[in-house]
Amino acid sequence: MKINFPKILRRVARVIAALFILYTLSLVFVYFKQERFFFNPKLLAKNYKFEFKETFEELNIPVARNISLNAVLFKAENPKGVILYLHGNAGAIHDWGKRADLYLENNYDILFVDYRGYGKSDGSYSCSEELFNDMQKVYDFTKTRYNENEIVVLGFSLGSGLASYLAANNNPKMLILNAPYYSWKTLISEEIAPPIPEFIIKYNIPTYQFVKQVTCPIKIFYGTRDFLIHPETNAKKLQVLQPENIKLFAIVDAGHNGLHITRQYYQYLKTIL
Repeated sequence: MKINFPKILRRVARVIAALFILYTLSLVFVYFKQERFFFNPKLLAKNYKFEFKETFEELNIPVARNISLNAVLFKAENPKGVILYLHGNAGAIHDWGKRADLYLENNYDILFVDYRGYGKSDGSYSCSEELFNDMQKVYDFTKTRYNENEIVVLGFSLGSGLASYLAANNNPKMLILNAPYYSWKTLISEEIAPPIPEFIIKYNIPTYQFVKQVTCPIKIFYGTRDFLIHPETNAKKLQVLQPENIKLFAIVDAGHNGLHITRQYYQYLKTIL
């Protein structure tokens, strides 16, 4: 039987060309619709009533024309200051607020804020600059209620890069990073979705650049079983940037979302707060 190599090669070439076109189209889709992949908000009706056992105040913080971010401020009895909590990429305050007691027990008020399009917040995002500007407006609002040397900025996952941005451009008391990433772009392109090249990602949140500029104490928490944001390529690499100012706290056997439910995290918080 005679094998027709030219014909086989043409078929292979067509398959490769089809796969390349499909890949290119998928990248175009990701570029224009990446908010669908990066942000996973829970939407809440504007008349939704929060139900928490702790004392709280609901706030709406203006950040742009016709755009306000919904926030909830939990009150401790004798607060030493406030923790500005920037949460991860999923959910909304009605869930994140369930963590408030961890920080209230350490005599800190805690302010949770929802990003645009999350919970009862207005608007949506198209670039990282909008995220940065919003968080600065939230920080400025926080300073109207507290002295800046009483503000602790805490960022979890997505929020860790934004918290680092605030600490680099302001003068808070402390920066706490839970499950932080070294860089949002490299996290997506090299760890979470390697087929997506870095230039496709519009959101540039270089935590490592911000951390270099932070002058307040930095505390980094990570789970030893975090398989989403790997400690070796993220938390530990960040610590190298300021070894004398950054203290690492390894939460043994904790995964990405399990830091706050561990006894170890609870004990470490009491030590640093």
